[in-house]
Amino acid sequence: MPNEFSAGSDAKLRPATAEFWDRYVESVADASDARRWLYGAFRVGPTDDSAEDGALLIVRGLKTARASVLSGLQASHQPRPQVGSLHIVENGRDRPVCVVRTTELIIRPFREVDQRFAYDFGEWDRSLKMWRQQCWPLFAATCERLGRNPDHAMPILCQRFRLVFAG
Repeated sequence: MPNEFSAGSDAKLRPATAEFWDRYVESVADASDARRWLYGAFRVGPTDDSAEDGALLIVRGLKTARASVLSGLQASHQPRPQVGSLHIVENGRDRPVCVVRTTELIIRPFREVDQRFAYDFGEWDRSLKMWRQQCWPLFAATCERLGRNPDHAMPILCQRFRLVFAG
């Protein structure tokens, strides 16, 4: 499920997530490079169940993309992630399960999100039709919270990532 990008490189991590991050940093050749690219932590979707399911899909390699309404990111005043950014994925119990690295960021109108992205999103039946059907209400709710009208031209930040560490 979609979620807003909700952390930044200066974000405070939960103690268990910070310990997990330290384990990741100890496992890489260039710890300073890893620290430089930390963007923060995220959960997949708005519920504990969706976060649990999403984290499992990421660890299994089925989910390699996520999406967010661009205006939601802008309203949070967080810096936009960059290609190369590292994110810690937390499950439905707010426990860290893996680290992913952003490999692609594209801004597209909702109506131009394509089948390949829907498939990489890794949820439901992986079809574009189902992606639109499931994401529209979530994106519309974000727009409404911001006092905006959702429409098919709303910009969506489409992020692809790859798993780099699983604990």
